[in-house]
Amino acid sequence: MRSQKGKIVSWIIFIILIVIVFGLLVFVQKWRKAHPAAPMVPPSAEEAEEKAKKPGKKFAAPELSEDEKGNLDNEALTIAMQNGEGCEEIKYNEELKQKCMDAMLYNSALQKNDEKLCGQIANIELKAECLDKVYYGLAIKNFDADLCKKITDADLKQNCLDRVQAAFGRTANSAKSCEEIEDEVLRQNCLDNFYLSDSIKNLDEESCENIQDAELKERCKKTVAKNIEVIEISKKQIVQEYKSNEEKLKDCNQLSGQNADNCKDEANYNLAFTKKDLSYCNAIQDSEKQSQCIHTQSANINNYYLRRAISRKDPSYCNKILDAGLRSQCLTFAQ
Repeated sequence: MRSQKGKIVSWIIFIILIVIVFGLLVFVQKWRKAHPAAPMVPPSAEEAEEKAKKPGKKFAAPELSEDEKGNLDNEALTIAMQNGEGCEEIKYNEELKQKCMDAMLYNSALQKNDEKLCGQIANIELKAECLDKVYYGLAIKNFDADLCKKITDADLKQNCLDRVQAAFGRTANSAKSCEEIEDEVLRQNCLDNFYLSDSIKNLDEESCENIQDAELKERCKKTVAKNIEVIEISKKQIVQEYKSNEEKLKDCNQLSGQNADNCKDEANYNLAFTKKDLSYCNAIQDSEKQSQCIHTQSANINNYYLRRAISRKDPSYCNKILDAGLRSQCLTFAQ
């Protein structure tokens, strides 16, 4: 038989177990009251995964401060200006977003010379500036003084008119037309071009002295002197008067050596303008005379058709002008 002491220990252990079980039951009861929706059995792996897929309750994002909103918008503006797009990313400052969109339209309008894009700019002052610069660019490109007159900025308008007028320096009828240009540099550029063209046309070497550009003045003197020399040589070598340069070219074959070459060069030089055909210049043997023929006679041909188109108001003559820029000018003034 067990001893009395062993029985007492067994009872003590039994009582402890009873207390522990009772305590667990009380704990489970209280936990269920606090978490009524919680399952009694832990969910399986599949159930846990399915539950994770379902949207749970989310906490509202904290409200941004004004400084934080401003920083985000400024960052979005910087990125938009760098990339050329993305103004819509500016979310908190509508005024800043509009300025960004206006800047995009402004830059695009100037790149494309598109006045319609300028018209979409909200800021009135920026719109006016955009239109002025677009008109200026188109006027200079097309030598169109009427576009200059659309410019609202007085200084920019005058500069535009000056530049267009300066482009006509080589076709000006007199120095007086250049004097109307207000910009000093452009005015002198117009005068230099006029005196160069006029001096070569009239074989007036003294008129070259009116040119201020040293390199252009020297070129003018050499060209006039060379033209005079060619004419004098021609007079000495050929006494006979010719009805046409074609006849003169035929008679050059009767000469020999250098005299024949000089005679043919002179005839081809004149025929280039008479026939309005620069291919005659290519027939000139002397390389310097050939270059002079191309330069001078192309200018003479251009001036001839320009004056004819303007005086007769006939744009068809403009299409015969060799220089693309002058051809565009001619079409403007021959309407």
